[in-house]
Amino acid sequence: MRSPVLTGLLHPLNLLMLGLAVLAGLVAAWWLSPLGLVLWLVMVLTVSRDPSVRFSHEMQSREPIAQRFQHYFDRIERAQVSVFNMLASAPSGIRKALQPAHEELEALVDQAYGLCRRVTTLENYRLVTDSTSDLQADEQRIAEAIDKASDPQTRLQYEDSRRALQERMTRLHRVTRHLDRVEAQLLGLANEMDGVVTEVIRLQAAGPAEAKRGAPALAEKLRQQLDRLARSEREATEV
Repeated sequence: MRSPVLTGLLHPLNLLMLGLAVLAGLVAAWWLSPLGLVLWLVMVLTVSRDPSVRFSHEMQSREPIAQRFQHYFDRIERAQVSVFNMLASAPSGIRKALQPAHEELEALVDQAYGLCRRVTTLENYRLVTDSTSDLQADEQRIAEAIDKASDPQTRLQYEDSRRALQERMTRLHRVTRHLDRVEAQLLGLANEMDGVVTEVIRLQAAGPAEAKRGAPALAEKLRQQLDRLARSEREATEV
């Protein structure tokens, strides 16, 4: 995965420019080489700062998330790409009018990804716990052992084990409930993002004046979703 700077350095036209700068300095006049290097540097910076290059790199640098949530985030990310592409080809008046909403959208997708990464850890914990133990069966066996224990010290040890097991079960139930809530929230957000794409299409078709009037409401809608995701991520740290 190439960074924006590396993409700029390895761009074919930039490599060609670098070669021409060196060649000009060798076979023509020495002062052509520094001039060519300056032009090459400008070309590298232009490519590395290209919004599409930086956007593509940001998407590719995202690490995998739990399969349970990947489908929802893919839909959210596709909506982000659609809006980015639409605004990239839109007239400047439309882009300027929708810029605040676009910034909220970018922050919202980043927040959604952060939440997915956070709950991926919880989902892995749930899967491992479910696959490596049967907590209810363990609790039943411990309860039976307590009933049969005649030695007070042995009984006390079994009771300690049962308390520890019940704490694990309580945490697992809490994690499971939170994961279910997050999954429902991501599903709702994915549907909302489909609506955002539709609204951007409508505002783009309506012209700069309508886009300017409609953009604040769209930005506020996205901001509210962002706040909800932020609360869910804070709750994930407390589970």
